[in-house]
Amino acid sequence: MNVWARVNHVGWVHLWRRREDFEAAEPSAHFLNGRTDPRWLELALTADQKIGLEAGELVELEDPGYFDDET
Repeated sequence: MNVWARVNHVGWVHLWRRREDFEAAEPSAHFLNGRTDPRWLELALTADQKIGLEAGELVELEDPGYFDDET
């Protein structure tokens, strides 16, 4: 399952299940500390994904296990 991620100005990663939720200003479905969360630190991101996240953009990526309850 793909999710949408955005890193805020203090390094917290916010995840949405759908881009539309982000665009509608819905709260993130999950958030985490991108500097300490082991799943996030082990996540293999493409160069484009890294650049987008560092720029504060919304980026689509494979769920690294935060939404295992979803199919």
